[in-house]
Amino acid sequence: MVKLNNKRIKWAVKKVVSKEFSTKEVSEIYSVSQRRIQMLVKKYKLTGNYPIMIKERRPQISFSDKQIEIIEQELNNSHYRNAVHLRLHIKKKRGIEIPKNKLHRYLLEKGIAKTDKKKQKQRKYCRYERDHSFSLGHMDWHESKINGKWVIIWIDDASRNVIAGGEFDNANTENSLLIVNEAMITAEERYSAVLRELNTDRGTQFYNSKFNDNGTRQKSEFEIELEKRGIKHILSRRNHPQTNGKNERWFRTYEENRGKFKSFDEFVKWYNNGIHLGLSRTEGITPNEAVYHKLLPESILGLFWRRFD
Repeated sequence: MVKLNNKRIKWAVKKVVSKEFSTKEVSEIYSVSQRRIQMLVKKYKLTGNYPIMIKERRPQISFSDKQIEIIEQELNNSHYRNAVHLRLHIKKKRGIEIPKNKLHRYLLEKGIAKTDKKKQKQRKYCRYERDHSFSLGHMDWHESKINGKWVIIWIDDASRNVIAGGEFDNANTENSLLIVNEAMITAEERYSAVLRELNTDRGTQFYNSKFNDNGTRQKSEFEIELEKRGIKHILSRRNHPQTNGKNERWFRTYEENRGKFKSFDEFVKWYNNGIHLGLSRTEGITPNEAVYHKLLPESILGLFWRRFD
């Protein structure tokens, strides 16, 4: 499997030399070792020329029958249909390394994966997330194309864990507050944590945008209830859905996968226990793992003392 070519080597060296990326970040992008990138940069600095790949490469080898059997089994078990997800899943569940590009070609041949021109060019990954679980949540409504239901979740910013959510016939304030209450109970009972801040858009379920004749704005029922619960309300910028991008990306996952599960709870359980590439594209971390790893010290201490209750 050729992870690097002359064009990629030139790009990688340029980004490291210009200090736009670190050697670690470039190595994660191309799934090679950090040492490999360091050696390429060192060679460039010594010679002034970009390193060139040797044309004589090892011939491509097809998957063995055993590897194909494992791939087919995990395709059914995981519901993943892309090489990056499936490769990390197999590595985590089976302890077996499967080359990503080779796996992608196999999935293309089977008609499972599809080529995406948007993903064929190298993209710069910008990750914006809080350091600790429950320091910020995101909520939004989405009308499903699958079942016509209105879907809402509270998704944790740091861990991408869905703390609470549901499918409703109506997108209103009452149902929004139901999810807030559910999220508060889950945070306290399961993680000994407190919800601190919540980001939403300016939808009528969350925010009253109308001003009175005297130029003042009356707070919505949702805003008042958040204040009572000690949760700071953070509004998204107008016409800027990227502010609530974690919700938008989750809704895409919902539309792509909800039909594979009998219930909403079953789907959320699969999501929270599944590998999330937004957390790491190399380590295979799940939202359920991340939410514990990123807990505040007081929450960890609280969980510890519960063992003695």
